Amino acid sequence: MNHILKFFAALALSASLLQADFKTDLANINTSMVELNSSISNAELNSTTLCASLISLNQQAKEIVNAIVLLNDSFSSPITLDNETLLLTENLFVSVASLSNQSSLLSDEITLIQPDTNAFILADAISAMLQLSSDIGEMADRIGEMADNILIMSDNIGLMADRILEMQVIQSENLILTQNTILQTQTNTLALVSVIETASYDLSLNTLITQGNILVAQMASVSLNPWNMASELDNVQTDVHNYLVQVEQFKDLLNTDMVQNTIYINSDALNKLVDLSIIMNSIGIVMDGYGTAIEASQSFTRTSTLLDAMDSMLSLSSDIGKLANNILEMADQILLMADNIGVSADQILLTQELQNTNIAATQASVLTAQQLAIGIIAANN
Repeated sequence: MNHILKFFAALALSASLLQADFKTDLANINTSMVELNSSISNAELNSTTLCASLISLNQQAKEIVNAIVLLNDSFSSPITLDNETLLLTENLFVSVASLSNQSSLLSDEITLIQPDTNAFILADAISAMLQLSSDIGEMADRIGEMADNILIMSDNIGLMADRILEMQVIQSENLILTQNTILQTQTNTLALVSVIETASYDLSLNTLITQGNILVAQMASVSLNPWNMASELDNVQTDVHNYLVQVEQFKDLLNTDMVQNTIYINSDALNKLVDLSIIMNSIGIVMDGYGTAIEASQSFTRTSTLLDAMDSMLSLSSDIGKLANNILEMADQILLMADNIGVSADQILLTQELQNTNIAATQASVLTAQQLAIGIIAANN
């Protein structure tokens, strides 16, 4: 008996140490973000130091993104949520919103020194500024995914439900602020550009649109009831995850091509990016319908079935959030590769505004689904 007690005591100590390391990692990432914010604020921009300063900021931002990805990939055991963990996570959302605001101010400074800057230096500076705003956007996406992972891996959602919902409100407000500010930064930067060239990804985008519409139709055909709720949501989660894999594969292709290629953005490609965001909006609408069906039938559903269904709902919500993030990031990547930004600037900005509107609606639906799942889990624990 003593051996068994010692074994479980060792397990508890190990879990406690892992949680402490996790909190330390969260605090260190936030410290790095605050330092980057300070670096952006104190950057000395003039016609000769412009590119070096921006490249240095890009390196800092990329290191933070890599640190978040590394931490995100390290999730392997259940997490016991407490106020400190949730507060540290909230701080990351606040810090990334602050970073987006600081980068917008930086783009204003670049606009002021444009008349005195060599055209080649300015072109490199524009690319670096767009990369910085893209990295901050990716930072926000990865933090959002980490917050979803924390929920999925949590072993005490029921006890912390109210506090989790508070965090999600802060998360939602700061992500919307971040997206809007990044859009403004890109607007400021695009006003400085003018160039022209060739190439496109129409076939791949068409495939994603076709598969996305099929996914929406499949999701919309699902009718949830007390008997099929768990199995149907599990099937939907598998379908959404498979589509996420396709989107990520195309994004990886863009990442590879960005090393040595540029593209000519035509109106068809921009319209397709909007179509993808509309698909995400449609998925969000279907998720709202699932939520309504679950609320109507939860009192008639076995507790075990209901909890299995809510686990699938949390995983499903996480994958939909990743889908939305990937689509926004693909648009940023295409923008970074584009050689005809100046020619298409107005339509690019319109595309981004429509994307932001559709993705924001999707994120709101994901938040509602997560809140419903957390509430049900809490009520049945």
